[in-house]
Amino acid sequence: MTPARRQYAHQAYGRTADAFEPVAWRPPVSKRFDPRPANDGYGPGSSLREDFAALPAWATIVGGGMIAALVGALLGGALQV
Repeated sequence: MTPARRQYAHQAYGRTADAFEPVAWRPPVSKRFDPRPANDGYGPGSSLREDFAALPAWATIVGGGMIAALVGALLGGALQV
């Protein structure tokens, strides 16, 4: 360390810093067991009725049209035989 850095450390920390001084550091303690339940992050789930009520009106119309087209194609294929 330069003398200026030593002087700065002495003024900042109240003692002279040495470049070869060991660092007093310990790694964090690891927990071997997490006491929380596995599904702790999940709140109460919404019901299927609430999910469908949250959909916009156009999604119901488009979904119904797709189901009608699928049923029509299946029924047409069955009647062709």
